[in-house]
Amino acid sequence: MGKNTFELIIDGNLEATTSIEIADCCCEKSKPAKSFAQLVALVKHSEDNLIIKGYDDMGDRISIIRGIYYGTEWSLDYSKEQSKARNFAFNEYTNSNVEADAREALKCSEDCKADLFNSLFNSFEIFDSPYKAVDFGHLIIGMDSRRSWRAKSIGIPTQGGTGLELNTWVGDLGGGVGKLSLDRVRNPKKRAKSLFPISGSSYGAMVNLEGDIASYVCGMDSNNESKIDDPTDNFETIHEALQDYFDTKWDKRATFFLKMLDGEFEGNELKNKDEVVEYCAEALSDFSYWYLGIRMKEKGLGEIEEFTAASGNFEPVSKEVATIFIDGLLHVIEKPQDMITARTNPNPTPREETTVDKASELLEKLKDKFKKMDLNPFD
Repeated sequence: MGKNTFELIIDGNLEATTSIEIADCCCEKSKPAKSFAQLVALVKHSEDNLIIKGYDDMGDRISIIRGIYYGTEWSLDYSKEQSKARNFAFNEYTNSNVEADAREALKCSEDCKADLFNSLFNSFEIFDSPYKAVDFGHLIIGMDSRRSWRAKSIGIPTQGGTGLELNTWVGDLGGGVGKLSLDRVRNPKKRAKSLFPISGSSYGAMVNLEGDIASYVCGMDSNNESKIDDPTDNFETIHEALQDYFDTKWDKRATFFLKMLDGEFEGNELKNKDEVVEYCAEALSDFSYWYLGIRMKEKGLGEIEEFTAASGNFEPVSKEVATIFIDGLLHVIEKPQDMITARTNPNPTPREETTVDKASELLEKLKDKFKKMDLNPFD
């Protein structure tokens, strides 16, 4: 709060004075976004306040808003998972730490009544209609990852992809591969399509996939459709990049994304579909090893025997999931107003023999052979 003093002067003489308390904050109270237009407006309000606080750089604003969803102890993800390991991973994948605590940075003043942090916190999934949506948390962490050459270009050993990929589609679908691989130990007939629900927020859920694709395309260079670009090279504000995505990029979002995965097109036909599916499947399979190992330990989902049994499903499940993913994107290229979800339903493929299986079989054969050996030379 501050004071403004007013003086009453008559014929040059000071007759009276009065002081009125004036609030430092002139913000309107914000609300969680319920549509794409409301999301753009909420992000603009947030950027305006961040600029007032000195965060003139768009990259800093991306980082601060990303921290509302991932990689901090005040993030939405941490509120659910309570995992410092996940926070560490998100920051490693993004190749950056969060610039500032959004709980304070978003306030125009100490008495700010806008409540922007909570409005953004509760705007992680935006549905413009029941079948047109985006996960803003996925979108913004993808934009943050794209600011780093390392995060978008260098694969992380043993984990299946670059930091950008792991923060988005590889993390979502590779985690789903790990889960389904474990489920198939008990139910070999469970289908990969089950990982692609229209509702929900896990793995290949529609809103997740839309967020993953948006994370690559929002803020892209329109003159270089196959380049995974730093969004701050093309836009000065996040809200303008969002508006551009919803207004001009939406109908070609799947095409742009596939081109960034080295997809080659003739018209709407993906000429190298098999190669793109194989690339995705390999990434998902590699990540599923790491994901399932961590989750089984954190959540008490089983022991090494269950992991070994599940690992034989990683590659076949990955191929099924990658095929569904790419087929879903190709459908949206033909019908851009449709949602990204499963459009095919491949049959479950058999478990494959792993190196661990082969070693176990060899050990059993050696044990059996040893039992049958006559070790008494005098018999």
